[in-house]
Amino acid sequence: MFFCQEVDMNFTAFFFIVVSAVLHASWNLLAKKSRMSLAFYTVICSTATLIWLHTQLWNPVHLGTISWKVLLLMGCSVASDVIYCLGLIRAYRKLEMSTAYPMMRSLPLIFTALITSFAGLGKPLTLIAVSGMFVVFCGCLLMPMAKLSDFRLSNYFNKNILYLIIVAGGTTGYTIFDSQAQKVLMETFSHLSKPVISIGYYSSRGVMLSVTLWICALLSAEDRAAMLRFWKERIWTPVWAGAFASLSYVLVLLAMNYVTNVSFVQAFRQMGLVFAMIAGIVILKERCTLPKILGCLLIVSGLILSVC
Repeated sequence: MFFCQEVDMNFTAFFFIVVSAVLHASWNLLAKKSRMSLAFYTVICSTATLIWLHTQLWNPVHLGTISWKVLLLMGCSVASDVIYCLGLIRAYRKLEMSTAYPMMRSLPLIFTALITSFAGLGKPLTLIAVSGMFVVFCGCLLMPMAKLSDFRLSNYFNKNILYLIIVAGGTTGYTIFDSQAQKVLMETFSHLSKPVISIGYYSSRGVMLSVTLWICALLSAEDRAAMLRFWKERIWTPVWAGAFASLSYVLVLLAMNYVTNVSFVQAFRQMGLVFAMIAGIVILKERCTLPKILGCLLIVSGLILSVC
């Protein structure tokens, strides 16, 4: 399973990303229900770090063995993740999940495709692949609308779009930096299997990210109070969210090893929109509209087109 012949995107990558998409939508649902905060995200990331911390003891890829180049890419990834967190907090306080989530997932798709194309990262995307990604993007734009006649630029270009752009920028940043860091590690530890390298990198990245978030959270009186409340009231929601988020991104890192351009990973992560829409409607009692249904159909169609 781990040694499939590399094509633009093979079944191994597809399987990892679909499972990841379900887990990603699940932890976002928990975050939305629990009022997202820096303290909440810090517990999520700390949980993920603790789950994989044991790999620092047995995995050859750990903080003591990775090069300065990987550390630099990892630092940029962590900075992007913090930016993502700050945007996510504001977005979920201002918007419904069924509105915010599609936009937060669609914008990185375009950003990643543009950056990888201009920077020459990975195999160049074909016209068909780009067309499929554009169809996915259009489907994402449809989903937040109440009805088709609501389409107007003012619905997208308003003060809340800033938070979504911040989230998208952070997502794009850590996706590209993590992909490039893993490529360096593959060259350095060529004798190791791809899963071992990905898990070792994720564990090391998690340590750096958790330390950064704890420093930020402890500087805020509001977040210190939230941390105490989580502990005193035995609130396990962020812990469960952390477990889901952890496995979700490990699968994404694994999938990056089986695609020729990281844009394919971003494209297929949009499968989470379908699960998020269903969860938002069934659990959060949000509206089910024709644009949401059409948007889902466009997303699925675009994903199929992008790998044809």
